[in-house]
Amino acid sequence: MKRSEFIANRLREVLLNGYWIANTNYQEQLLSITWQQARHQVADLNTIAALTHHINYYLAGILNVFKGGLLDIKDQYSFDLPPIQSEMDWKKND
Repeated sequence: MKRSEFIANRLREVLLNGYWIANTNYQEQLLSITWQQARHQVADLNTIAALTHHINYYLAGILNVFKGGLLDIKDQYSFDLPPIQSEMDWKKND
């Protein structure tokens, strides 16, 4: 198995169809979160929406590299999520 296949399989396992981390599934957990819960702020911690955007931002950058592109993502933009004012905004961004 190629290294890229191995990495892709692990990402699918962790994010989409497995229970590899703490016996939970990332995608399944996000589907049950409302937009109000996603943007709820607790103290100075990141919101679920911010963390979801952060993960998706990095995954998009890595996928671009797997497709032969450049790694052109920057840490400074990884938490620049668009405003979430409705369920549609949340579904578009999760």
